[in-house]
Amino acid sequence: MLIYLVFIILFCTFFSIFVLMRSKLFQEKPKMAKIGGERWVRIIPDTGEGYLLYDVLQEVSIGCILFDADDNWIYDGESLTVDEQEEAAGFINGNHKEMDRLIRDLGKR
Repeated sequence: MLIYLVFIILFCTFFSIFVLMRSKLFQEKPKMAKIGGERWVRIIPDTGEGYLLYDVLQEVSIGCILFDADDNWIYDGESLTVDEQEEAAGFINGNHKEMDRLIRDLGKR
């Protein structure tokens, strides 16, 4: 009987943690992007209208990208070059898929 009680307590604890963390697990997952050909950046949604950028290999924060209603962006940081900033912003907006498709189509010609 005691083992069933322990199982129920552990299961309820696990289930309640899963329900509370569900949005973190499935909706707010950070994304990884390879920018500049050699730099891996983790893109973490911020509570506002921006995204935090984190260099995975060096384990440092490299700034953030802020967006307005018209999808214009501004980089707040000093580590990324202009090309890397554009790649990160394109990855966040979803434009990286269009660019990959364009490059693939140009390679076929």
